[in-house]
Amino acid sequence: MKNRKKLVLFDYDGTIVDSAPMIVNGALEAFKECGVPQPDPIKIRENIGKPLAVALKEYMPKGYNVSAQEISEAYKNWYAKQGQLGLQNEPLFPGMKELIENLKLNGKWYLGIATNKSRIALDNGLIKHNLKNIFDITLTTDENSPKPEPDMALYAMKKLGVANDSTVIIGDTINDILMGVNAKIKSVGVGWGYNNTKMLKSAGANLIVYNSSELKNFLYTKFP
Repeated sequence: MKNRKKLVLFDYDGTIVDSAPMIVNGALEAFKECGVPQPDPIKIRENIGKPLAVALKEYMPKGYNVSAQEISEAYKNWYAKQGQLGLQNEPLFPGMKELIENLKLNGKWYLGIATNKSRIALDNGLIKHNLKNIFDITLTTDENSPKPEPDMALYAMKKLGVANDSTVIIGDTINDILMGVNAKIKSVGVGWGYNNTKMLKSAGANLIVYNSSELKNFLYTKFP
């Protein structure tokens, strides 16, 4: 029997939570710990959404015998410690928790997260916001190839038995949109995150929404 449920994959950083301050501070602390001059915070923010090691290479100063992987590990350790201390400051965007809970109660959707965040950082955030048990599947770069590769979406569809035309990715960066393009699923860009709407449209977003109410309206009335 054909699975009648649809699958909504959410990005996390910049879509569900505003994690920019944490990401910027974590990168600065990681550079400091590794003895490397701290980069421009604006450059860090501009690269949010990319795989961590790739983003670090964008602003890693030359001439230092420190690998992007070492800085990446220092960043992950700092992030994990903040979570353990209850200092993971990533406020929810307006209306997003309510929307996710509403979708869950409705029962017509599988809910998932596809993020380039680490597993421990994602889990700490979900626990803090009481969202840990609401998602049917969560995917991170600890287990999958990072976005914009299609692997997370393809794995989620296979695992849950949902077809391409019944799956959508909701995200704020071109990597989210390009994952949707590469996986041949619909993609919705959100206008409150870290890439501007022009970038999202040029990457191939099927729709741009500017608040959680517009996103809810799309999911309930126009998808698929």
